Amino acid sequence: MDNKIVYRFDLIFGFCPNLKNVKMVECSLCSLMSFFGSSLYNIVSTALEYPIVVFLLSLTIAAIIISNVQTARMICDFGNAAKNNFNITPRPSSSNSLGNLGNNFDYGADRGPHTWRCSESNQSPINIIDEYVQKFPIRELLTWNHYDDLPAAVIIENNGHTVVLRACFSGNTPTLNGADLLASYTFVELCFRWSALNSEGSEHMVNYRKFPLELQAMHRTGPSGDCTSSYDILIVAYFFEISASNLYLDPVIQHLHRIQRPGAKIEIQPFPLTYLCHQFRTGFYSYGGSLTEPPCYQGAEWFIFPEPLAISERQLYEFRQILCSDGKTRIVRNARPVQSISRSRVVNLNQYNPIGACNMPESSVCEENCAGDEFMD
Repeated sequence: MDNKIVYRFDLIFGFCPNLKNVKMVECSLCSLMSFFGSSLYNIVSTALEYPIVVFLLSLTIAAIIISNVQTARMICDFGNAAKNNFNITPRPSSSNSLGNLGNNFDYGADRGPHTWRCSESNQSPINIIDEYVQKFPIRELLTWNHYDDLPAAVIIENNGHTVVLRACFSGNTPTLNGADLLASYTFVELCFRWSALNSEGSEHMVNYRKFPLELQAMHRTGPSGDCTSSYDILIVAYFFEISASNLYLDPVIQHLHRIQRPGAKIEIQPFPLTYLCHQFRTGFYSYGGSLTEPPCYQGAEWFIFPEPLAISERQLYEFRQILCSDGKTRIVRNARPVQSISRSRVVNLNQYNPIGACNMPESSVCEENCAGDEFMD
């Protein structure tokens, strides 16, 4: 180290090695500062002679800087989300979309869920508590039709408050029937709910626990066109928790960077919907609720698969880069808080049990089927 640098360093701490004959003021403060200055100088000079020390010091400084930058970005995102409230603007509704019924809302302080004008009864999402869940025997397994078929096209879109996926089919459109369903429900679209934190993100809770991400697949029985109610709607929900990378999510996640900006819509390589929609047949929750976005029409049926699927930190990170409608702020939350459940509201755990289903009261159809089975025997 050249003499000029040493000279300036020494001046900072109140002593000058080149002026050895000058006596320093005898005071405890000057002595203490001189001691710490010379000690620090000697330690740094000695440490810099070892490359490994320089390398480790550089890594430590870099880690501190990166950590502070990430923390600052997250704080800014939360602040901007509350301040800007996403500024969602209406857009033309899709012919089959249920998520386009009302776009003049967000999840911030001014237009968040606490300001939505919705019915107070039979609302979604809810907290499912096993202690109060009613076991419900179903005679038929839930049947998934054509979910393994390859769509003609798959489109993903950033609508300003979530990622929506729609699929077009040249042949049969995927449908759901069986279990206790009274009709066949046709796939419409699916969307995702997430947060900037791993401790939340999903709309539904199970035993007071939230998950980092929830996938919701909408189905309906009515004709195509804009929906004015939700009485013909079935929504199938899946939870995701942090684990290993889920290869079945990659066909969507690898393209999320292309729809970061609001309003972006792209067509991606087609893949079967079963990649995203696990085909469970029994052992699922069900209850009557509502849509979770304004106007929150009640009457929707919810099927919820209780076993969480896998998603990695890397994959979840890509969702967290999606921008809201202001084009600047990332979506830090897009989940409606859980709603209250009245005592008269029933949440079922559906389990395949044909005999138990026949023994249930007020099951005339099942009684006829059971009678027919006995006659055949």
